[in-house]
Amino acid sequence: MIIINDDGCIKCGACEGTCPTSAIELTPTTIIHCDTCGGEPKCADVCPNGALKVEDYEIAEGIEQARLVFNSILCDSCGKCEEVCPQETIVVTEEKLKEVKGFCVMCQKCVDICPVDVIGIPGVVEPKEYDLDLSGKGPVYIADCVGCGTCVEPCPVGAISLDEYGTPITVDDDKCIRCGLCSQTCPWNAIFISEKKPVKREKEIKSFNFAASKCIGCNTCIEACPGDFIKPNSGDLTVQIPEVCAACSLCVNLCPVDALEIDVEWGEGAPVDAEGIGRDVEKCDFIGACANKCPTEAIRVVTKTGMCCPSLEETGGDPSFASCIRCGACASVCSNNALNIGSIEVTIDGEPVLRDRIEFNPSKCDACGDCISACPYDMLHKTDNPKLPIAGFCTLCGQCIEACPADALCYK
Repeated sequence: MIIINDDGCIKCGACEGTCPTSAIELTPTTIIHCDTCGGEPKCADVCPNGALKVEDYEIAEGIEQARLVFNSILCDSCGKCEEVCPQETIVVTEEKLKEVKGFCVMCQKCVDICPVDVIGIPGVVEPKEYDLDLSGKGPVYIADCVGCGTCVEPCPVGAISLDEYGTPITVDDDKCIRCGLCSQTCPWNAIFISEKKPVKREKEIKSFNFAASKCIGCNTCIEACPGDFIKPNSGDLTVQIPEVCAACSLCVNLCPVDALEIDVEWGEGAPVDAEGIGRDVEKCDFIGACANKCPTEAIRVVTKTGMCCPSLEETGGDPSFASCIRCGACASVCSNNALNIGSIEVTIDGEPVLRDRIEFNPSKCDACGDCISACPYDMLHKTDNPKLPIAGFCTLCGQCIEACPADALCYK
């Protein structure tokens, strides 16, 4: 049985790409794979023709594992195996000789290719354990950065810089808005924002080319590849590039003769403000009712007359809207756990969904101000209210939505 430690997975897709029977499916949040139902696969039990059978396979000396064997001649594509598969990996394709896919044959190719060794077989190769406890790490945490630079371009505010490929990135804390796009993009789980484990962006390698005529046999790409995906060719000085890898492009950027070329198509990222309170800019008339209604002063509006709400101070500025987007930077630096990231169920298009919110316990707050300094949106501030010594954080209570006369606000 194949097991995967999802906590340490970098979602590179190498296991999915190498599986000969498509028994592994990668999603941005998890990995779905055939686990042979713990040694008693249901697909084989229901197959009326014996096209899928269980076979005891000696995977190591003295250690046997159950694996599935498929006989195309006996398969009539009835679909019963697909119906009972608890992991939903089995699919009836009706393709000649491959009428069924999604079952594990215990070939171990996924175990061999995993660059971070989180795929294993009980009693044979134990998956590597990763400690992803991010508490106390602060709003921006970088660990074991390989210097591929993949996160630099997605940063919407240019807060990330890379002096030289192969050296760690640096993040300008004053520029960083804690949106999380860098951590969603990083191929190697080297950067985390506001102590959150990111949902990785989807990606697809459209092409990965190697020009053997340019290669000088320096092995720079082999040595640079953090996942050991690139192998030397025996008998000459060239290399073998993989069909699937983490797509960090470090080998391409370090090759001294430009012998490597990669084209990666990235899926959309999900910045922290993509969920929570949405505002229709065209509907907003900058009255400020939302800011005046917010119980935690998490919205700041400058009206068309230059009045700032909720402080009711004359600014003379242009109309504007700003709000807490619940990035969690404040919670990540609060040493007393007065601020935390929680969740609340809201209704969107008639369906209940969970959304992050900021939770505050005033009894634990000592008004140290660390959260105010950490807030990248300048929303947090001290008050004279002992029941709310710190204000400016969004609890996603929805009172702003109810107060808006133009229906410009909604849950998203």
